Amino acid sequence: MATSTLQNISISIRLDDGVDSQGNTKTVGISLGNLNKNTFDADKVLAIANALEPCLNKSIDSVLKTEVSILTAA
Repeated sequence: MATSTLQNISISIRLDDGVDSQGNTKTVGISLGNLNKNTFDADKVLAIANALEPCLNKSIDSVLKTEVSILTAA
């Protein structure tokens, strides 16, 4: 049986960058970098993203969380 060990968590904020010629939404990203995997709090991440939004020249489209884990055989 395999085990999974969380190594790090990173957050990227996707900002609305208009639409392309086919009408698909375009986005650009800014990174909040790696966060402490032991104290990560999704509510706090969203609060930070929402607090930053007035400082940005684009509106927030989404907030992405990326987790990196090491898989090992038991």
